[in-house]
Amino acid sequence: MKIVNFQYKTNLAFSAPVTEHYFVLRILPQSDERQRIKGLSCHIDPAGMTWNARDGFANKLLSGHIELPHDHFCFGIKGTAEIADVPYTLCDEPERVLLYPTELTKPCDTLADWYKALSPSAPVDPRYRIKYFSQEVHTCMSYERGVTTNATTAEEAINVGAGVCQDYAHILLSLLRQDGIICRYVAGLASDYGETHAWVEAWVEDRYIGIDPTRNKLIDEGYIAISRGRDFEDCAIERGIFKGTCAGTQTIELSMEVLQ
Repeated sequence: MKIVNFQYKTNLAFSAPVTEHYFVLRILPQSDERQRIKGLSCHIDPAGMTWNARDGFANKLLSGHIELPHDHFCFGIKGTAEIADVPYTLCDEPERVLLYPTELTKPCDTLADWYKALSPSAPVDPRYRIKYFSQEVHTCMSYERGVTTNATTAEEAINVGAGVCQDYAHILLSLLRQDGIICRYVAGLASDYGETHAWVEAWVEDRYIGIDPTRNKLIDEGYIAISRGRDFEDCAIERGIFKGTCAGTQTIELSMEVLQ
């Protein structure tokens, strides 16, 4: 068990004031068998009307409305987590919907052919099998910013051969679902990453095992899960609409201190 102090903040600067700003945030990590969240605080600037809810995957939502003109939008969390030194989370029977492809993870020619080529060499034991597919994704992809977007599909990313953590996770999800393994996308915080991160949890027997294809490793005490779902669309940290014509600049600050 490790104690982790964490702090995350996003700053959005608008080039001109906006009004009637409605937003939905998935920034509130929950306690489970692997992580115990303590002393969690949340801040939003400018302040507005906010309310709490949950989505279809039980992720905590913080929704809100800022009516008056504003040229910035900042939100963040701060707290402490007790993280178990295991890569898995015990869970009830998983959602069957997580077995099926989504628009972002569905295989076309390249991913379907690649899975057919990889599958015969994959270990039979599901624990080693998910590690095998994760290592293959890590090996064939190059980490590169700016070559993909939030709308890039797994098929498009594998054809480019480069991307960021979201793309690595989508490709692994596609391979595992073709293999009949229930799996889900996880958005959260990872030590030494500098911004929000994405990885995969695969269902094995009675638990979800967390694996990070970007770093080619099982998750450890340096990971804090915030939201889970079928893909990025279910786990987006922030969604919003507003009135106004402007450009936006985003900066992210993240610090995680793992205490011995």
